Amino acid sequence: MKIIDQRYMDSDNRYSTQPCLLSILEVDDTPASPVAMASLDQRLLALLPGVRNQAAMVGLRAEGVPQIVRVVQQVAMELRRLALNEVSVGFVGVVPRTRGRYRLVLPYGATARAAAAPALRIATQMVSALRAGKSFNLQAAVARLRALADRRSLPRSQRAGFAVAA
Repeated sequence: MKIIDQRYMDSDNRYSTQPCLLSILEVDDTPASPVAMASLDQRLLALLPGVRNQAAMVGLRAEGVPQIVRVVQQVAMELRRLALNEVSVGFVGVVPRTRGRYRLVLPYGATARAAAAPALRIATQMVSALRAGKSFNLQAAVARLRALADRRSLPRSQRAGFAVAA
């Protein structure tokens, strides 16, 4: 599973009235077994119980989207909620005439643009690690997203490590 393309879209785009990040996620054609998905769900909910609440926040734009794609979107949204206290909706859909590629649309608020793409990247890393039975450092991931949002929301002269010449 990997993100193969991303672009930021201004408000009032074809997917949302808000600015959003459009990503293309490529997944292998082998569907996860029900046992594997149940195991992933258990590990995921143990680490991120709020993901359960995100399920209702992801809209489906087409049939045929694997559950793993929706899970990645839910995790990205929950990471943003934890790091930025931002709640939004997202959409997933198929990329027409392209097997194994799916659209993920993630609207974001004015202060969260800097963390939108990293949240999705971290979500794919997290889901991949948990699918493989590996551990994942959630605290470090949330801290990274907070730092990105804080760093980009401050004027350059106020960022840590930046000296202002007098």
